[in-house]
Amino acid sequence: MSLEQTVMDERRVVVLGANGSEKTSVISTLFGQKEYKCVRRTRNCVKTEGVVDGRRLICVDTPGWWRSYPLIDTAEFIKRKIALSVTECAPGPHAFMLVISTDGPFTEKYRRAIEEHLGLFGESVWKHTIVVFTIEGALGDGGIEQFTESGREALTWLLEKCGNVCHNFYSHCVGGLHDTTQLLGKIDDIVAKNRDRYFEFDERASQGVEKKRKTDLERGMSRQQRVHSEREIVNEHGVVHSLPELRVVLFGWLFSGKTFARNTILGLKEDIERRRTERSERKSGLVAGRQISVVDTPGWYKYFPSQYMPERVKTEIRRGLTLDSKNSHVILLAVPVDTTFHERQRMITEDNMKMFGEQIWKHTMVLFTCGDLLGETTIEEHIECEGEPLRWLVEKCGNRYHVLSWSDEEDQVVELLKKIEEMVAGNSLFCPERELEKNVSQETVEKPEAIQKQTAQYLDLEWERMDEAMKEKIKKIWNQTRHTKLQKKGSISIDVNFHDSKPSSENTSNNSGKDTSPLNLPKCFTKDHSPSNSTTAYQDQEQTTEIHPGQMERIREIFERECGRLEVGVTERFQPLL
Repeated sequence: MSLEQTVMDERRVVVLGANGSEKTSVISTLFGQKEYKCVRRTRNCVKTEGVVDGRRLICVDTPGWWRSYPLIDTAEFIKRKIALSVTECAPGPHAFMLVISTDGPFTEKYRRAIEEHLGLFGESVWKHTIVVFTIEGALGDGGIEQFTESGREALTWLLEKCGNVCHNFYSHCVGGLHDTTQLLGKIDDIVAKNRDRYFEFDERASQGVEKKRKTDLERGMSRQQRVHSEREIVNEHGVVHSLPELRVVLFGWLFSGKTFARNTILGLKEDIERRRTERSERKSGLVAGRQISVVDTPGWYKYFPSQYMPERVKTEIRRGLTLDSKNSHVILLAVPVDTTFHERQRMITEDNMKMFGEQIWKHTMVLFTCGDLLGETTIEEHIECEGEPLRWLVEKCGNRYHVLSWSDEEDQVVELLKKIEEMVAGNSLFCPERELEKNVSQETVEKPEAIQKQTAQYLDLEWERMDEAMKEKIKKIWNQTRHTKLQKKGSISIDVNFHDSKPSSENTSNNSGKDTSPLNLPKCFTKDHSPSNSTTAYQDQEQTTEIHPGQMERIREIFERECGRLEVGVTERFQPLL
């Protein structure tokens, strides 16, 4: 084959998709890699090239996004990697392969997330896009038909957007070679339709993104050097001692990775059956020669301000600081690296921390969770590229931060313990009793409005109900898939038993068969309940409080984003089974 023919037959493809869409599996099959090793998440852009079916094929795998997350909630460093993926196959990709898993419904939220993330490349990306549906081989055509029916309107929009070019990819089945030939043939059709023109990315825009990345990297290195110098000074004074006992308290929003952090620090196994942390809970163990006590506390909302936090949650968080008979050495504030930290999150975090007084910041360290997802990105670059709100948080904590990953390496925990001991050397222990007393009187003066209390109660119950519904859905998917696979092997399927960490509330059990949409508000929260249809009323036994429709719509919008995080958290929790 001549060099000229090889160049003519070259196909450059950027592979995009949400987490869990099996992008990497599709690429492995295309290149005939029989032994596909399942990885948790694609962290960097990865280029694979070789000769496939008479063509020179180049595929660029990209980091995924959460299927229900809007673009605004995807971390900046992930968006940056996706946007720069086109530079990995210069002069430009012939096609974009959008991989969509059929293991869950195709919702409108999922469609919007796809539209927004592909929007990073501009409107012309759709002319070069093929949609690839990954289907569990054992499920057969019934799986794709059910998937198509569940999101007909959203799927119709998506397919029309890319000229109805799509392919069904059956994973874990024998017809891999036939699949590859068909798929590459459809990519050839896209190239022919575009008259052999590849996707031309905006070089100036790419250079701008790359320039900003280098600037953030330089600022990150400066921060890293500053932290290193400060730690050296503390250690040179000889005041840092290896403490025989360390007492740690974990704070953070719901699904920020607090419980994961506790288990990593103490070397405990992840409990996939566990639900959200309802009460402050202490566990302890011997780690690197030290007796470590870690208190996990209930999380607060990421998008709702503190006045919407139920009083019982506030009480439990306060109790977490006094759960040990002795005062805490450090408060670890968990912040996941794979999602954004905007000004709203900064304000909500600051507001929630106010209940402990200003002194708490002297004893707080930012704990970045899900560190594996950074890939080649340093934590300092992440801090810089997220912008002023995250930089403010790190500086508010005295530039103290640490990254925890999913790896079982003990070094990351040992390093964390050293940082805590260095912090203790420069501080006295945090005494919450005095601070709590000071803030109790302030709270009694600033009582939240009745509507805030009632909304907080409703959000809490609705979240509980959604969590139960998500758990049941994943349980059903797992049992159906397992039953089908075992039937093929002539075995009997045994259902997995998902035990709750606590009994479901009456509200949860009574609504288990009802619609679980986050917008399925009770009558007292809907416009139609009001006779005049101009206000929304919430009626209690002793009072009636009016809610303005605009305020209610805002609550709906924010709660939908919170529910997207719930879906992500539950999916991650049960990923080992799926």
